[in-house]
Amino acid sequence: MGKKELWEYFFEKPKKHYNKYMFEMPNYPDYLIYDDEYIVNSKGNWSKVFGNNNPIYLEIGSGSANFTNNMALREKDINFLGVELRFKRLIQAARKAEKLQLENLKFLKKRVDSLKEFIGENELDGLYINFPDPWEGEEHKRIFGEKLISDLNLVLKKNGKIYFKTDHLQYYLDILELINSIDGYSVVYHTDDLHNSPYDETNIKTEFENLFLSKHNMNIKYIEIIKEK
Repeated sequence: MGKKELWEYFFEKPKKHYNKYMFEMPNYPDYLIYDDEYIVNSKGNWSKVFGNNNPIYLEIGSGSANFTNNMALREKDINFLGVELRFKRLIQAARKAEKLQLENLKFLKKRVDSLKEFIGENELDGLYINFPDPWEGEEHKRIFGEKLISDLNLVLKKNGKIYFKTDHLQYYLDILELINSIDGYSVVYHTDDLHNSPYDETNIKTEFENLFLSKHNMNIKYIEIIKEK
């Protein structure tokens, strides 16, 4: 991805010890993008990166990407971007994508401070936010809030959708309240028990979702939102 030393893509200064998965990052050039300059310069040009004009969907916090890989496998005419920070999860995600021979999926190693930094105006068709940290007691740190909506006002197309899943009841209720208070967005569907709803049949589980269901027997909350303007 350039002439820099590998560590320079991730750290400001060299370290004595590196995460072993860092050294595997160059092994998956078709799936992993970790040059932040390249990511930012791709703003407005993700269709060129994919080589087609198919719709673009983004998942924030894609983890080891059970969800994103299976969505890309099921929806071959949609391009998917998964954003994740952790080396191990990115490598696990890329391995799955390579095994499935997917051509409509890229994983970005990036911290999402603002979608506007790397997504262009009206470039995004859909956004997935699956099981974000609820930040109990520090709710201002949540990924889904007014700042995200401000970004989506620019980058999400009209009739674009936001899909939100959580195990946290108050986060679920807070998002419903937030969307009801904002002009231009409306809730298409919501349930506090996804796996006993009509949407369960088409739902693709994340790794965390499987954990919650198997070990904690928790109800999964789901909200689907549309941008109307």
